[in-house]
This record gives sequence, structure tokens and C-alpha cells, in this order.
Amino acid sequence: MNPGGRSLRPEDLPAWAAVAAAAESVDQTGENYDADDFAEQLQDPLLDVEAGTRAVWDGDELIAVGLLWCGSTGDPWHRMFFDGTVHPAYRRRGIGRDLMLWALRTAPRLSEVRHPGRPLQLHVEASELNAGKAVLFERAGFTPRRWFFAMGRDLADAVPEVTIHEGLRITGFDFAYDLEALDVRNEAFADHWGSTAVSEETWRRGHTGARSFRPDLSFLALADATERTARPQVVAILLAHHYEADTAVTGRREAWISTIGTRRAWRRRGVATALIGAALGEAKRQGFARAALGVDADSPTGALSVYHTTGFLVEQRHRRYVREL
Repeated sequence: MNPGGRSLRPEDLPAWAAVAAAAESVDQTGENYDADDFAEQLQDPLLDVEAGTRAVWDGDELIAVGLLWCGSTGDPWHRMFFDGTVHPAYRRRGIGRDLMLWALRTAPRLSEVRHPGRPLQLHVEASELNAGKAVLFERAGFTPRRWFFAMGRDLADAVPEVTIHEGLRITGFDFAYDLEALDVRNEAFADHWGSTAVSEETWRRGHTGARSFRPDLSFLALADATERTARPQVVAILLAHHYEADTAVTGRREAWISTIGTRRAWRRRGVATALIGAALGEAKRQGFARAALGVDADSPTGALSVYHTTGFLVEQRHRRYVREL
């Protein structure tokens, strides 16, 4: 076994997918990805593949993977994120600890390259079902800071009707508004804990340019044009994705709502509820079995209440841990 490992390479993708599938069979996080999904991760501009990834091998078998993502900004902190996966057959041998130590050594160097001189936070996450991972983080000096919930609902049930505020209309996603949608996302999440602005490159690669993105299940809320605006303005967005690897494992099609955001001036007017209703209705019409999304349990926008109202129930709980370096 090579405890030091090396950087991930494109030829590792099938083995990486196999490790992830083996881990998911035990961890039951509800997330399933294939080699093509991981190939997109290696193209993420926030991931330094050579310095920020680790592949650990036992002979010719890949047994663990670690990745360090940089943040898009260093203001007020440079927030980096570490994720590690160890094959269940190789757990409790110190491999996860070694990956964690690698991340703690490597993160400051990557941070200094991206955002020199800025204070650094390293974020990690563990499911409430994975007590071992939580213990690993706490022993490495991480402090639990926040709960995030994965929520889902069956589309066989009635979906909410779409009612909209006067002066607004709900429309399917239009790439002509792509950059406006990015601006809405960044404004909407500016006051969210642990969130940073998304760059245009990251947006077009990992959000509206991802292979999983479903513009036909995604929607915009547009305010009518006025004397001061040449065309309708985007005031809220909902982006949806579908992961074929998840359907292959579960046998059911799930619409994953990755992003819901509303400009601050338009909050508390039922805009998000209308977007969710539109997305659920279209997903149901297309034969999807269920819909799911993630939420900060303490979101300042009251999102958790909105999702409960539209039929979503908490299915998974994940705790975010932070260490300042």
C-alpha cells in the first residue's frame, strides 16, 4: 500500500467511481456519481489537480481519494473545502487520518498561491450517520459550526400551484439570461454562512454548463421591463440537475434542485415558492419520481420553512466542521 499516494489522473476515473460506489453502499448519503461526473470535477477551475488531489493505492487498486477545493475569493476569509473517501474495506487503518494530515499541510500552500496573505478556513462535512468521520475531524482540531439538511419529496403527491406576484412572470431557463442568473445567485447567497461568490468560469462549468444541468427543469422569475430597463430583469432563479448515475443505482429519476436564489428586494413575496411549484410540476410531467434539494438549517432567508411548505421533508443531516489555519 502506498500511504503517500499521488495526484489523481484522468485514467483513474473508473477506479474513483468504484471507490465512491463502495463507500456509498455503506455510508448511504444518497449521492451517486459516475466516472463522467468525476471527470467534470477534475476540470473545476477551483481544483488544482496536481497539488490539490490525492489518490492512495494498494498495489493496482485505488483505495482512497482526497480533494482540496480553493475558494473563489479571499474576502473576508479564503474558505477551502476538503473531501476524502476511503474504501470501506480499508477503513480504520489510518488512511483517512493520513488524508486529513495531507489536507492540513497542503491547504495553506494552495491558499497562498490563490489568495496570498488572506486568512484561511478549511471546511469539511460529515453525515450524521458517519460517526467515525466526525471523530476524525474533531481529533484534527475542527469545530462543528453548522447543520445542512438534504430534503426530498415524492412527486406522486400533489405539487404546489404556481401563483406569482403582479409584475412578475415565471419562465423556463433561458441562456440569454445566464450571466444575470449568476448575478442573482451571488446577491442571493451573499448573506449565507460559508458562501462565497461564484465566478463566471465556475458558473459556466459547474452550474449551467454541467452535463447534469437540466434547463428544461430550471426556471427564472422575471420582473416586467420598465422605462429604466430595456428588457425584463431576473429577480430569482431555480436550477435543477439530474444525475444519471443516481438513477442507475436507485432505479428512479430524481430532479436535484441545486440552486434557489431571490434578490433581496423580492424576498418574502412567494417568488421561491412559485419557482419550486413550476419545477416540481414540470418534473412530474416528465415522469420524474421525486425531487430533492439541500439547505442550511439556519438559512437567514427562511428557506427551510418554504421547503417544508412545498412538501419537502428532511432525509439526511450533515454537519459542517471548520478549522482556521
